[in-house]
Amino acid sequence: MIEVFWQLALQRPDGLQRSGVILLRVHPAVPENLDPLVVAMLRAEREWIGHVSIVTRDGIEMIPTGGRRA
Repeated sequence: MIEVFWQLALQRPDGLQRSGVILLRVHPAVPENLDPLVVAMLRAEREWIGHVSIVTRDGIEMIPTGGRRA
């Protein structure tokens, strides 16, 4: 499943220069499990543009994908 995520995240012809992709990874994906991840993501105050990010109960991993365009 994670391989499919990477394929979708990186297949854009212009890359992620004006956007970012965020995967909320939790099981089971029910509202009570997703809510803390969304809250953590919103409180992180990070620059999501130009990154593929994975948010889990253990933290946030951000991988740059080639920069940002104004």
